[in-house]
Amino acid sequence: MKRQSLSTIGWCARAAALLSALLPPLGAQSQALPPLFPIRSGDLHGLINLEGRVVLPPEYAELRIGQPLIMLRKGHRTAYADGEGRLVIEPQDELSLPFADGLAPMRGKDAQGKPRWGYADAKRQLVIAPAFDDAQPFVDGLAVVGIADAWGALKYGAIDRSGKLVLAAAHDKLLTPGGGLVRAESKERTHRVFDAKGRDITPAGVDFVGLSSDGMVRVWSGRQQGFMTVAGELVVAPRYAQASDFREGLARVWVDGKYGYIDKRGTLVIAARYDTAEDFADGLALVKDNGKPQFLDRTGKLVLQPEAERVWPFSQGLAVVKVGGKHGYIDKQGRMVITPQYSFARPFGNGLAFVGAGRMSGYIRPDGQFVWKNES
Repeated sequence: MKRQSLSTIGWCARAAALLSALLPPLGAQSQALPPLFPIRSGDLHGLINLEGRVVLPPEYAELRIGQPLIMLRKGHRTAYADGEGRLVIEPQDELSLPFADGLAPMRGKDAQGKPRWGYADAKRQLVIAPAFDDAQPFVDGLAVVGIADAWGALKYGAIDRSGKLVLAAAHDKLLTPGGGLVRAESKERTHRVFDAKGRDITPAGVDFVGLSSDGMVRVWSGRQQGFMTVAGELVVAPRYAQASDFREGLARVWVDGKYGYIDKRGTLVIAARYDTAEDFADGLALVKDNGKPQFLDRTGKLVLQPEAERVWPFSQGLAVVKVGGKHGYIDKQGRMVITPQYSFARPFGNGLAFVGAGRMSGYIRPDGQFVWKNES
């Protein structure tokens, strides 16, 4: 076990939540990087690896995992490291945003010598020429860019990885792309959605569009919710007062005061009979029936009914439960595999889970053994 003792660390559930906000979800990390996990000392951030080795000590004011490099900031300078913590780009001022899809916005000069934004690769070489007055990171192959009009007002469009404008810079506001789609928001906060070729695929009657999830997009008409495909086909007309994004092929919906689940054609495949319900995760959905937590499979069959004060969804084969005021983990057979002993416990992700008890906190493996622990 690797042990790190830092007197200034004040680990707690609140700190863990803050770190989650600062870093992308573990599942969203670049394929080129190994699994990495946040640690902190006061307001400074670092990372450990799956074995608990400190890859980057907690000494950075900002740290963001990108693709394929990790962005690090101290003061007004930014550096970039690889998955082993080696500095690939030394502290500098040209790059200041995370890499995504292998590219990061970088200032340069256009053909007229005017300072503008382009995009550089991990070798700090401009691969998309400076041609923009604003540039945001790539997401799923698209990036929002701004071009000033004759009066200096920015209008926004979207480019692909070749630097081609696939959506004309004619919009007052574009939201962050996702799933190959980009949304334009009007001053009235209504939405239009465009595909990767710049085509408006907004279904008729839809005035608000969510993010792509599991190949589907939640849409609103007034306060009613439905779903379209990423190709713009409205497959579930807005008719639900409450709904959640699709996860593992099913989406949670609210019907007459109860929750059930629909498939991607809008068929109610699990009857709306539950008091509360969570999204499907790890093949199971956590619901409550008559106040009792239960896990359902994709057919709606009851597969597990844990006896616990509180239960959380499964992740990597284990679920957090609270018993006797302490948190532990059960497997999918309901066996207690990690005894309740923690004041807080997070779901497993990429092989580790963050837990704490009193002033101690750290990361554990699925066998309950710590790989990294702080005892301040």
